[in-house]
Amino acid sequence: MDERLAFAQEGITWSKERVQKQMFSDEVWAMGGAHTDSWVTVKMDGSDRYLPENLTHKYSKAPAWMFHGTIIDRKKGPAVFWEKEWGGISAKAYDEHILSQIQEFFNDLANVLEGYIFMQDNAAAHRALETRFNLFRRRIPWIKFPPYSPDLNLIEHVWNWMKNWIQEHYWEVQYRVDRVPLPQLRRIILQAWDAVLEDYIQSLYDSWWQRCQAIIDARGGPTKY
Repeated sequence: MDERLAFAQEGITWSKERVQKQMFSDEVWAMGGAHTDSWVTVKMDGSDRYLPENLTHKYSKAPAWMFHGTIIDRKKGPAVFWEKEWGGISAKAYDEHILSQIQEFFNDLANVLEGYIFMQDNAAAHRALETRFNLFRRRIPWIKFPPYSPDLNLIEHVWNWMKNWIQEHYWEVQYRVDRVPLPQLRRIILQAWDAVLEDYIQSLYDSWWQRCQAIIDARGGPTKY
């Protein structure tokens, strides 16, 4: 809570230009299935009751894929599917498949947007000493992110937007999830990523100061974001 509070107290002083230069990144498990909660009301013994088995959808062998994405300056940055043959996300694999793309993107961006900064959460591969060395080696400016702070990582809301888009456009992914092959799931995820509007991303950046203020008001505790 102290780290969150200190970070929010600093972040609320950032100018709009400074916030726009902040790249937010995250991984998310992408899979079929209903995104929003659903249930069925049934009558039992003359009263309305909920049966536990009707509260959630249960599937076997549901297709899933790890997807890593970034946003910066109201736009989408590099996005990567974590391929099955890469194995787990170690510091070495994270450098090879993620940081290499961040470096290339920043190099291309340097002539347009100077002073950019990379932000990642506190997953094991992210906070590893080897990763810190690789960030230095690749000359990727980065900022330490406070733990347990998804409300400060703007891309978290992009994942929800994408899930809602998939649920709206591909109803079969909700109700026939065990029949969705991985190649189709990959295409659907890419379509959802491409569909994310720049205006929506900008609205997330515009909410930065309200998020920081909410954390300050909560003395570093959880917020509605």
